[in-house]
Amino acid sequence: MGWWQTVSGAVIGDPAADYVDDLIGQGKAYVEPSELPPDVRKPLAAIYVEGLGREPTDDDLRAVLAFCL
Repeated sequence: MGWWQTVSGAVIGDPAADYVDDLIGQGKAYVEPSELPPDVRKPLAAIYVEGLGREPTDDDLRAVLAFCL
């Protein structure tokens, strides 16, 4: 879900969206960050730290959850 091709032909990805999409595929759909159990939130936060160098904000999480739903 989280992969796009740019006009120049480069492929960019969104690992957080891929992770959430996999959760939805397992029947685990969350709408609000407060609904995320620790075993889901921790790997999702790690994706943000690896990619952006920071923990995700609730707005970040809310956006990726909404995007995937």
